[in-house]
Amino acid sequence: MFRIKLAAFALLCALAGGAAHAQSATASPKTVRFGWQAATPTTTFWTGFEIKTFEDQGLKLELSSFNDNAPELEAVVAKQVDMAAVAPAPTLQAISFGAPLKIISAVEYSFTDQAGTHWSAVNLVARKEAGIQSLKDLVGKRVAVFGLSSNWYLALSDRLQEAGIDPKSVRFLSMPYPQMEGALVHNEVDAAVMTSIGAYHVSQRVPVNVLMASDQITKIPVDMSQVIVGRADWLRDHEDEAVRFLMGMLTTRKFIEDDVAHNDGAKMKAITAKTLKYDPDTNEAFYKLRVASAGKESYLLNSLDLPKQTFTAYGQMLVNAGQLRGKPAATPEQAVDTSYLRKAYARLGMKWDDSKEVSQ
Repeated sequence: MFRIKLAAFALLCALAGGAAHAQSATASPKTVRFGWQAATPTTTFWTGFEIKTFEDQGLKLELSSFNDNAPELEAVVAKQVDMAAVAPAPTLQAISFGAPLKIISAVEYSFTDQAGTHWSAVNLVARKEAGIQSLKDLVGKRVAVFGLSSNWYLALSDRLQEAGIDPKSVRFLSMPYPQMEGALVHNEVDAAVMTSIGAYHVSQRVPVNVLMASDQITKIPVDMSQVIVGRADWLRDHEDEAVRFLMGMLTTRKFIEDDVAHNDGAKMKAITAKTLKYDPDTNEAFYKLRVASAGKESYLLNSLDLPKQTFTAYGQMLVNAGQLRGKPAATPEQAVDTSYLRKAYARLGMKWDDSKEVSQ
């Protein structure tokens, strides 16, 4: 009799568990309004959207695209979007002025790997006929940048000052990355701080000089062109959605890393050809310049982690450029919250390695 009752109880538990699983699987996805820069070829987003890693985490993303960092940050502060991918320097600037924001993860990195290969998000490129061989040759020239509060503008201003050059002597023009390509080709600007694939495009049409890579512009060993940011109160009230979003990011990064390591990037090349609409030569160049870097940063830091030294460096840039109007830069502890990323690691069964020095 006891065995019969025990068996019946076990059956009820199994049925209840199955019902709970089915209910979970069919539950309505949670909506997250996400801001991004669709014109920027950020592999993590294009891949995640294509292979539906965010949907797999029970999320429905409502996408809003922006052409500059300032309106994107304003949208987060005004609660028009929940989270966004924004450049770290303007985000740190906003937090320094009191914006109630927290940075919760990186997106992709620029760095030098163990084999000595340099992986650069952007390059400072000049038309060869403009006669620009060094920073001093930029005086009086037209230089395109992605916003006058962008990482690259601030960093390049620092490099100019180090070389004894007043940044105001350079004619900086703000424009989206895709527009820079045509502007350089048609001699509307003399130089541009542009994406590595954009620089490749231009080099196929007109002779260029590549003057500086990412780390030469910023002097930051592990740099980030974008970070994930949200309002601190929204993140507290929607911890589950934030963690799920980062689980989608981590799953996407793992997919890319595995494809690069074990499949020579065949799946990724198919995805970028489809989503970014690259021709075969450009697609191969994009893979070699950016996509193939995935995972090669793992000896330095945990995936998507936020190096404190990077934010310290950006804080100093903001101060040097007078962007904080005498205010101190927010510290990494004030700007960054990795608790959501660590919880995403735990829920995915991933190990967080506290010994990685760059993450400290």
